Amino acid sequence: MTGFIIYFTLLSIAHLFFCYFGMHTLRKLTKPLLLLSLAACYACAAKPVDGAVLAALICGLAGDILLIWEKNDKFFIPGALSFTLGHGLYALSIFRRTPGATQSHLITAAVFMAAYIAVVAYMSFRLEKHVDDKKFRVLMPVYLSIVAAVNVFAWVNLVARINSGEGQFYAALITLGSMLFLTSDTILARCMFVRDVERPNFPVMITYIPAQALLCFGYIGLGA
Repeated sequence: MTGFIIYFTLLSIAHLFFCYFGMHTLRKLTKPLLLLSLAACYACAAKPVDGAVLAALICGLAGDILLIWEKNDKFFIPGALSFTLGHGLYALSIFRRTPGATQSHLITAAVFMAAYIAVVAYMSFRLEKHVDDKKFRVLMPVYLSIVAAVNVFAWVNLVARINSGEGQFYAALITLGSMLFLTSDTILARCMFVRDVERPNFPVMITYIPAQALLCFGYIGLGA
């Protein structure tokens, strides 16, 4: 695993370098390698392999490939759907790993759900006035709500793990990864609609890469 972490860190640094300096050909070549590497790592290191987690990583890979061509709108919806499916699979995987009866987590879930509803509502309000296309005005808050739902599941799992005394570290990785994913997607939405972010690929990827990596390593650590 140490060798993979060194390799993935170097690959990530190289990709971020290409993003920052606008080296688009190299950026497009290295981007698919990120999720391909994480999917391969999970498939080899997880014991046992959870098909939902592996499928979520593959959905991320598919989304990355489809969204490489930012200026081609026909790839945007399929790419967004790939990520949406991936988030659903991540949420399912977290739910399966949360210890204790579902009823015992309802209060925790309600607290975090209320917090994230407020966060998504605020972000959507700030962004929607910059969105001209009506379908994106609907799809953007829906998508951000799905990403936020993964965050809620992750927090519920973390609280349950802390109470049970098992797997807190890896649950924390998943929670941090899900928070970074929401951050990355919010930055992406701002880059798309407000267009006031310099070197837009860089801030998106500097949050997206650790988000996916933390989710991958968190699921490996928690096992089935």
